[in-house]
Amino acid sequence: MPKQITVRCSAQLAGLLEEALHWFVASHYPHGADECSIAARETLLDLAARFGQELAATGQCVYSSRVRAFLCEAVNSYTRHLEQHTAQCWEQRRGALIAVCRGLSDGKAYCEAAQRDGQAPTVGGR
Repeated sequence: MPKQITVRCSAQLAGLLEEALHWFVASHYPHGADECSIAARETLLDLAARFGQELAATGQCVYSSRVRAFLCEAVNSYTRHLEQHTAQCWEQRRGALIAVCRGLSDGKAYCEAAQRDGQAPTVGGR
């Protein structure tokens, strides 16, 4: 049986994780894909829905470690996408979010990470 990971964070971060999962699914697992892609798509969309409901309501959600790599990649890809389209640095926030996804943090360091990102040079020279 796979290990379970407990994610704890604020409703704001839950919304960001949910956005990252939806963006990742839309960009990596489009409709009409093969059966394996459909299974991954449904698993990730289910996790996004659970984050939106459980994390927002209770501040906690448990998920299977089998999905951890996908969740971390979703956050990584989504924040890089945001960097490209906003010219804002997301390096510190990305690290804080991934720590939340791994169950290593409750996300309280995210605000400080956002401040450090705000002091970093803009991405792409914009």
